[in-house]
Order: sequence, then structure tokens, then C-alpha cells
Amino acid sequence: MSMVHEPLRYAHDEGHTDVCFAEDGSKYITCGRDGDIRIWSSDDNEDPVHNCVGELAWAVGQKGEHLYVATGSNDIQILKIADGERDGVLGRYVAPINHIAVAKNSQLVALAGEDMEVKLIDIASTPRDVTIFDGLDGPCLSVAICPKSKFLAASSGDTKLRVWAIETKTIVKEISCFPKVNSFENAKLLCRIDFEPSDGRMLAYPVKNTIVVLNVESWSEVATLSSGEIDASYSIVKYSPCGRYIMGSTVNGDFVVWDTITENVVNISKHEKNVPVCGLAWNPKGNGEVIYTDVEGELGKITGVIESNKTTTVPSNGEPAGSELGDDNDFEGGAAMDDDDEDNENAISVEKLKRDIMGSPEPELEALADNASSRSRSPRPRTPQTPLQLPFMPSSTPDHLDARYMCWNDVGIIRCYGNNAYEGDTKSIEVEFIDSTFHSSMMIRNYVDYTMGSISKGALAVANSSQLYVIPLATATKEWILKVEDPEEIILIASSENLVCFAMNNYTIRVCSIYGTQRAVVSVPGPPITMTAAKNYLLVAYHAAPPRNGDQCINVRLFRFQGMSIDSKDISSALGPESTLSWLGFSDVGTPAILDSLGMLYMYPLVTNTWIPFCDTSKHMKSPSDKFFVTTVFETYQAVGGIKCKGCAYPGLMPRPTLCELPLEPPFAESSTEKTQMEMNLFTWSTLQVADVDKKAKETALKTFALACRNNLDERAFELMEIISNPQVITLGLKYASKLEKRRLVEKLMDLATRIADEGEDLGVARLAATPDSNSIKPPRKLSLSTNKNTPKNRAEKNSVIPEMPSSIAKYAGVLDGSVNDTQNLNGSREVETQDSVNSEATPKETKKGNFLKSLKKAQNKTPNPLSLTDKYAGVSFENDAKNGKSGNAEVTNNGKAGNGETSEKRKLPDSETDKQKEKQRKLDSFKFTKRT
Repeated sequence: MSMVHEPLRYAHDEGHTDVCFAEDGSKYITCGRDGDIRIWSSDDNEDPVHNCVGELAWAVGQKGEHLYVATGSNDIQILKIADGERDGVLGRYVAPINHIAVAKNSQLVALAGEDMEVKLIDIASTPRDVTIFDGLDGPCLSVAICPKSKFLAASSGDTKLRVWAIETKTIVKEISCFPKVNSFENAKLLCRIDFEPSDGRMLAYPVKNTIVVLNVESWSEVATLSSGEIDASYSIVKYSPCGRYIMGSTVNGDFVVWDTITENVVNISKHEKNVPVCGLAWNPKGNGEVIYTDVEGELGKITGVIESNKTTTVPSNGEPAGSELGDDNDFEGGAAMDDDDEDNENAISVEKLKRDIMGSPEPELEALADNASSRSRSPRPRTPQTPLQLPFMPSSTPDHLDARYMCWNDVGIIRCYGNNAYEGDTKSIEVEFIDSTFHSSMMIRNYVDYTMGSISKGALAVANSSQLYVIPLATATKEWILKVEDPEEIILIASSENLVCFAMNNYTIRVCSIYGTQRAVVSVPGPPITMTAAKNYLLVAYHAAPPRNGDQCINVRLFRFQGMSIDSKDISSALGPESTLSWLGFSDVGTPAILDSLGMLYMYPLVTNTWIPFCDTSKHMKSPSDKFFVTTVFETYQAVGGIKCKGCAYPGLMPRPTLCELPLEPPFAESSTEKTQMEMNLFTWSTLQVADVDKKAKETALKTFALACRNNLDERAFELMEIISNPQVITLGLKYASKLEKRRLVEKLMDLATRIADEGEDLGVARLAATPDSNSIKPPRKLSLSTNKNTPKNRAEKNSVIPEMPSSIAKYAGVLDGSVNDTQNLNGSREVETQDSVNSEATPKETKKGNFLKSLKKAQNKTPNPLSLTDKYAGVSFENDAKNGKSGNAEVTNNGKAGNGETSEKRKLPDSETDKQKEKQRKLDSFKFTKRT
């Protein structure tokens, strides 16, 4: 019978992995370098139970109802095999644990440590009895316990195999047979050894491309197993549950099975990728099934390794316990003989005789009954149910951790120590403030087992299921306590500058002031998941419905407590497919934000009324198992602050984690291109309240416009200007398009600028009409033009303020010839022409045109400057004779003749100044100007 390899399945990240079977063979457990533990069912249709135990998971073992996992934190965590939940810590050590072996018939667990020690722990004793076997000169690579708990064997990196007598703690055998290594991570061979499972009389260990079977009673080599087809060195040796067969695995992925009685090769196979195998386990059911894991983190299953009827136990004499030919003659108290007449076949029945002779009277009914019975025998597939997400505190680590973070935000850090300590050990809460000038650090004795914490600039709040303890930070001596009565339980708390809130298990939320005044109580239509507060606002996430197709139905409600009034608004939620809520909070300016388990950060700008994804934290991680622990969202700085956690979802306390920031960038397509980067910035700056981006936004908009123009995408350039609709940007874009001689684009931009200007005027008129003013009904005041007064030209020169153009904008906009006063004011405002309003009664109203057309018109005559040295008509101006109401005209042109159809009245000078003006004019005429060469 040949071995059959089922398709490989992804289990963990690339690196060292381990696997073991449950005692009943119904489940098998894997762990890997990603720090995850997965509990797989023998039924391949079910998804594994997943849990993260730390950055790394080196080894796993199972005994009873518990799993024992060696983590990268140098401890052995105890998990429940049913659901994978943490159930304590077996021990903590100074170096990693490389391998775990569990005794078959006792409560002993052996640990192979990197610190050159083997630890044997009796898990049944209280306190646990730990025996240390030392004397190794290298890291311990593998360990095995005799089924009778008589001997303990270990392989180490100093090339030696050692066997201890457990009772005397002395070395009874030492063999040099392994390659020398200085650490477990550098070892190419795992040197896994194994005792014969029935009575432990044999010990098998690998030696290069052979496997040696050693008799532990006489310490003689019973057999040396090898295969002519295999030249690679063996790394793992494992006995079958019956003890008759041995499987060995090489560094090249070869699988070889021997019969220990005949010493012949029973089966041989090879890994489909030819990669080393680092975990191997037989199914305890004895069905010839083997589970293995490789260095690429993949899980494989081999069936048909041996025939099921050959899984006989090897007795002490080395012969099979029963002969295959004699199995049928094995009767137990004549029970087999009594079974011959079990169906009462010899009884005489008339109905039975009729059925035998005449057949069934109703064959159709009998066929239907047979079909119904066959359908009832087929089991109905179980529909997997997605559990509701449990409540959690934002920016906190799980409760089962011994030293954990109760809260970490922009105000401070709350640490809890001694969570799993025994009675008599001290439990404390340490509070550290980010700004030490705001408040000094605090230490609280945790006598009543506070498990929840929240800190803000207003107060420090901690709570357990029945009591809330609050310390106002303004006056630290005014702390207060609030207790709840059974059957109510506190499941969540939140504090802000003005509020202290706590949620109950009956879906109600109580709101208090900083100094203990109970302000309000509200209810949410579902089990609360998490909540956070800022100033007078409270953000609560709760289950709106059961999960559907793996998706959590979570809703978010925003409350505002202003004085004695309460306002609320449902803002729903936005989570990725089959994800859970990982974090909930406010930004530094009060924008709600959430983070899902896929690593996507969503924000809810109140001006948009929708959730917008702004940061995919998973793209900033090196490994898929790495997570980002969010602490604060800095909206004004366009960043999200937190901690990068390697191989896990939560940071550790030691060493102190380093905070980092990730940019708030919406996940646009082709985000690596320059065009997309500018589009992302424009979208972010227009949506969020980012500080000091006015100048950068206009610069980025002009760069995007220039990029489209250079690529001859005039439609895209004009579309961008329509979207932005900023007069200043349109003005600069118009100049740039004129420089590139894009006439059609220039015309469109001028029409757009005119339309925007007209819309602005209509809006201004509408606003004036909506707010009448008594001054608006006064008759218009006639203005006289004078050199000492505010003429239209002087007013334009005075009011037109051209901001200094940044170098980056000047690069794209260029500088065009012409007066700056001919363009519209860059701030988008339009001046009110009072002179037109005066003459509107005498002349018909002309159609207004945009100021952008002035730069393309032919230069027209303007009012002469009375102080000009180059104008021969200097000192002559025109004005309406408001005193005598004369309508006479004095047509004056540059050559002294009538022209241009322009009429105005000559300014009348006083008699006393006439002579002086003529004398001044003669002096000005005597000036001679020559062109400089």
C-alpha cells in the first residue's frame, strides 16, 4: 500500500513550525513563526480555531484539556484545546524553549531549552514541581520521555545524546552522534528522538542517513535502519502508535517507514516541494495517518502509511500480540457464539413466511421507507456560526496577559501588573503621562482587581465589573467611587475632558461629570462593543444584528451632551469583509475614526456624512502577521500614531515599544505615481482638517493642472479646474495655458472664471437681499474724481494686493507681460463700481464682462496721471460738475481732437491756481528724454 499525499494547506508564515495530535486523534494543533496557534479538526471541512500567543511560537504539546505552547517571550503558555483561549502560564525562563515533550502515562512535561538545560515539570502538583537536568554544553534541540516515566532523553548541539534516570537525576547513557551547532535557529537537523510508545524499552535516534534503535535496558543497538534510495540525513524520528513502525524524515523532505520486526522498508515517499519537514505526528487512532509541517509554513497530510489491520502492539518479547490467522478464534466468554441467534432467525413467524414466498404487499411504500431511512442516516452538514465580537477597550491589550496596557493614548499610558499573580503578590496600576509637565506619574494599588482603564485631560478612570473609580486630574484629592448593583455589570468605560461614561451589560450607558455628578443615562439597541469620549461627545459601537456570512453587523452612534440636552446620530460603520473592529476613537480635532482587523483606518468627517478609508496600515508592515497598534490619530498633521507589532496584534511591555507615525493617505489606485500622489493630497486636504495646507493645496492643484497640460490632456486640465473652482488657481492656470498657447483651453478657462465670478456676485446679492439694511435705501452719493481722492484707478492700485508667488508655482505659471491690475483680485472678490451706479440712470446698463477678458483687450485710454513726467496732458482730469449740473462736454483726445466717443467735463481749477498750473506745465514741457542705449 503506497502513501497518499493530500494537497498542502497554508498554516503559518515561512519558518520553523511544529505539530502535535490530540490524545483522542480528533484534532491536531500547529504553531509557527508568526506567533499563531491553530487547532485543526480531523474533518477537513471545518476551519481551524485561531489564536495569537506572541511574536513566535516554537513548539506545542497537548495533555488532557490543555495545550502547552513555547512562545518567543521565553514562556510556556497554557491554552484550552476546546477554543484556544489562554488559561495561564506554565513558566517563564531566561531563554527560548525549543521543544516540548509530554509523557503518555503520567503528568510530566519536558522542555528543551536554549539555555542548555532540560526542565521536567509535574503539571499535576501544586505548586508545580520542576526538575532541572543540566550538564549540556550546547542548546538542547529535542527531548523525549519514556512512557513509564523512567528515562528522559535529550539531544543537544554539542553532538551528544544523553539519557537520564528520572528518579536519580543521573546520566545513564551518553552517545556522540549529532552535528555540532551553537543555536537552535542555525541547526539544519532537528535531531528529534522518540521512545517506543508501549513500554519505552526502545529508543530511536537519527545518525546521518540511518536510524538507530537502542535497547535502554542493555544499552545495545538492536537495529540500524536505512534505505538504499535515501542519502540525505534524517532529522525526525517518530514511532507509530502501535510501536511496530518507525517513520523518519530527512532534510530533503523524504518520508521512510520501517517495520521494526522485519527491519524492512514498508513505504517511501517524498515531499512535493523537496523542503525540510520540521514537525511530524502520527494519528493516535492508528489509522495510518500522518500530519506534518514544513519550513515554508505549509501543512500536509499523508494517508495509507500503513494498513489499519497491521497496527498491532509489540509486546516485550518482540512478537506481535496476536496472529492474523488466529484473530477469528479469539472468543471472549462465548459471546461470539451467543450472537448467532441474536436476530431470532429460528423463530417461526407467519408474516415472515408470507414475505419470503409472496413478497412485500406494498413494495412502493417499502421503497419510500428505505429512502427515508437512508436520508436520515446521512448527517446534515453543520453550518458554521460566526460569534459576536466581545467587548474591548480601545488601545488596550487582552485581559489574560499578566502585564498589560489598560490604555494608551495621546494623554498617557496605563499599565497593569500582576493580573495573573497568586494571592499575596502585589497588583498595581501605573499611570504615565506623555507630557510630564501636565501631570506627574501615578501608582495605584490594585486591591479590587480593576481590569478597565481610561485616561484623558480631565480624569483618570479605572473599573472592574462592579465598581468605578475616578481621579480628577485637576484636583487629585477629589477622587470618587461609584458602585453598581447586581445583576448589572460594567463592561466598558470612557473618559474625556468633561465626561466619564461606563456601559453596562444591559445595553445602558451612564454618563457622569468629572467630579461625579450623574448627568444622563442612555441606551443602545444592541450589545456594546467599545466606546470612547472626547469633550462632550461619546462614540459607542454596538452589535446591530447577528453576523451575516462572516461579517459583523456593527453600528456606531455619536452622542453629544450639551448642558442638560442630549443629541445623537447614527453613523453606521465601515468594516472590511469578515473583519472585526480593532480600534475606535476621535482624532485630535474630533473626527470619529475606526480601525478593522484587516488594518484599514476609516474616518468620518462630519461634513461628508460618510466613512472614508484613509490609511491601510497593513501596507506599511513587513509581514502579514505584523499588526499596527493605534494609539492616536493626528488629523492636523495628517498622520496616525501607534506601534508596529511584529508577529502579533499587541505590543509588549519590555522593552518599551517605540511609537511611530503612518501618513493618512486614501487608497487610490496606482498610488506610487506622481499624479496619484497629488490627487491623494488634494482629496485629503479638502476632506480633513489638516493645518496650514492652503498654500500647498493651491500649489498641488497647479502642478496637477500643469502635468495634464504637458501631456496634452486639455480636457482633464479643464475638468480639474471645474472641480477645484478656486479663482486664484484658475487665474494662475489661465496664465500657464496662455504661455503654452493653448487657445481653446484659455477660452474655456476664461468662461469658467466669468461664470464663477457671476455666481459669486449673485450669491452676494442674495445675501444682501436676505439681510436688508436701512442704509441701503439712501440715495447714491455722487463721487467727484480728483487727484486727492480715491479714483477708480487709484482704488484698483490700492486694493489689488498680489501675494508673493511661490517658486514652485512660478515654475509652472510663468510671468506674463501686462499690468497686474488688469486681472481679477486673487482673493476672488470683486469691487463695486460706484461710478457705474451713478451713471446708470442716464445711460443704458451694459452687459458685465469678466475681468479676465481685460488682459486680452487692446489697451484703452485711462485717466491721465496728473504727476506723470511723460504725459503732455498731465495735470488735466475729468469730473462731473456736481455743483451746477452742467451737461456740457469737452471732448479731449491725445492729439487734442475729438475721438473715441468719450465725453467728460473738464475739471474747473480755481482762479488762484491757474497761473501756477500754466507755469508748471511750461516747466514740464521743457524736459527732454532720450532713449538709453
